[in-house]
Amino acid sequence: MAENRTVKYHIPQRGIYMYSHVHDGKTEMIVLNSTSDEQTLAAEYYTVLTKDSKEGRDVSSGKRIDLTKNLVVSPRKSLIIEF
Repeated sequence: MAENRTVKYHIPQRGIYMYSHVHDGKTEMIVLNSTSDEQTLAAEYYTVLTKDSKEGRDVSSGKRIDLTKNLVVSPRKSLIIEF
């Protein structure tokens, strides 16, 4: 049975690594901040991974995230956002 999976990587910028994993119509975007500083990512930077999605959910906290706004990532932290 063939599985419907896609992984897309984003070019690292200022110590932020991003990729998305799509499986059966659900997408998870993984954001890794490898720096010792809080990083703010402009929404335009990651729309290539979110496409038309306007809102996501932080998998660890359940918190809703507005994907049309800038994303703040704490130092040496990661986010997994499902949409």
